[in-house]
Amino acid sequence: MKTKQELKQYFENGDIPVQEEFWEWQNSYWHKDEKIPSEKLEYDFSKKADLVSGKVPASQLPSYVDDVLEFPSLSNLPQQGESGKIYITADTNKLYRWTGTRYIDITQGDVGSLQTVTDRGNETTKNIKVQGISYGGSSQLDNIIIGEETDDLSSQANYTISIGNKSKTLGNDNVAIGHRSGNTDFSTLGNTIIGNFSMEDGFGSNENTVVGYSSFNNGKGSQGNTILGAYAGNSGGGDNSQNIILGYRGGTALGTGSANNVIIGGDSNFNNFPIKNKLYIQNFNGGRSASISNALISGDFIDKYVNINGKFSVTPGKIPSADSSYTKNIVANPDGTFGWEDKTDSIPLSGTVDGRPLTGSIQYKGSDTTGYNSFGFYSKLPNNEKSGFDIQDDGTLTPLMYWMGGDNVVSTLSVYHSDVTIGSSNPAFSGLRGTSYYGDYYVDESYIQKQYADKQHSYTTKEEKTGGTWINGKPVYKKTVVFTQIPRTGLVEFKTEFPDLDTIISNEMFTEWYAIDAAFAGNQWRTKAYITIERKLAIIELMGDPDYDYSAINSFTLTLEYTKK
Repeated sequence: MKTKQELKQYFENGDIPVQEEFWEWQNSYWHKDEKIPSEKLEYDFSKKADLVSGKVPASQLPSYVDDVLEFPSLSNLPQQGESGKIYITADTNKLYRWTGTRYIDITQGDVGSLQTVTDRGNETTKNIKVQGISYGGSSQLDNIIIGEETDDLSSQANYTISIGNKSKTLGNDNVAIGHRSGNTDFSTLGNTIIGNFSMEDGFGSNENTVVGYSSFNNGKGSQGNTILGAYAGNSGGGDNSQNIILGYRGGTALGTGSANNVIIGGDSNFNNFPIKNKLYIQNFNGGRSASISNALISGDFIDKYVNINGKFSVTPGKIPSADSSYTKNIVANPDGTFGWEDKTDSIPLSGTVDGRPLTGSIQYKGSDTTGYNSFGFYSKLPNNEKSGFDIQDDGTLTPLMYWMGGDNVVSTLSVYHSDVTIGSSNPAFSGLRGTSYYGDYYVDESYIQKQYADKQHSYTTKEEKTGGTWINGKPVYKKTVVFTQIPRTGLVEFKTEFPDLDTIISNEMFTEWYAIDAAFAGNQWRTKAYITIERKLAIIELMGDPDYDYSAINSFTLTLEYTKK
């Protein structure tokens, strides 16, 4: 017999096989009509099972099955079974095994009771009753059904959990827990219902969350409501949407089409009156019908208002004390609405606002008693002695004098406020003026006159004290120098002009530089020229021209305030 590789050589490309080669190829295989002799098969037939009357003897069965025994019925099985044996009941053709304590049904394809399913560790899609309560009963998608009269969901619900007698939550993705809960019709989606008798009539309702005994029992056609509380949202007309109702018997008898309301509080019956976009907070009306106007707190989400039907108070010490950063007052209209206004003092120092003039006399309270006149204000001291100020007919403010020890003493004007504003409608008004120059008698607390200020802020090339001191207590000096000859390098030394300079406190500069068409104050000009002040010299730089001849500068004036060594 030639090998397979040798036979292949007869049929290479270009070869012409002959009859003998074809026959030799055919004879090398078994034809299907031929019987293969057992001696030609490589198999150990000593391991095969024998048949006796068409059956495998018990001795050749696996070790865990010793025998198959047949009995007329389950009641005829031995009271004490044996492990490793299979028992057949002739009346039912069922198979049983002994667990050591009892017989279990192992019939293939049979579901049986809850006990059978539990013993076998299998699952069932059929209805199982335990103590009169139905479990299962739905062949649709992923439904969990527990309770009597629930097995009719098989063709009407998907992905639904229904727990409770007569809880018939039809539709998809619903959860109903409680006796007669969610007893809805078709076309429902995404409802979560918890509580006996809750949402019994929910035809066409979607995405509602209902929790409470007998709550929202007429929710047909309603969408997106959140209901919490026994009897809450009951007996309404349906077709309600996106309401939030919290409380025992809260929001009952809402009219058909009520939407977008927030109702908080128990015992609120709306007598089938439809409301929309309202806020209602009121607990127990004592049998009265509910209305938005009688709520403790009510509001409207469209008109953007909140109403408090009662006293409003804030516990003292629980809100911060107001300071100058608080610039608004809260004021009220006679109808109770609130608004903002700018905060002002009782006598505004900056004048009154349009439409709010001061009327009547202004009274000033002195240390003892208070008096007033038609022109201004003053106080009466004992024995009719006067103090304060009087406003004359021409608007002059005149100090009132009182008698003390035979001398005339002028009263002191004191202002207890953050500022004082003085103004005039006269274009020639020049402010407060004195009839004389008082600068020679000024003290630290004095207000100065312009002449005094001009004298203090004059410039001189002589060193002089400013009258002030630096933080280290040293006196502050001031001096102005003018340089008309500037070195080519732009380095202007002033150690000769300020020989004892210690700390530069401030500087002022003015430069006349007509070569670049500039005359400027300060330390820079249009980001093209910069002046830097150091302890002994000033450095002048023109950007972009490192070889510039700074002697072209006409003059450089420097004023320093400084302390000395």
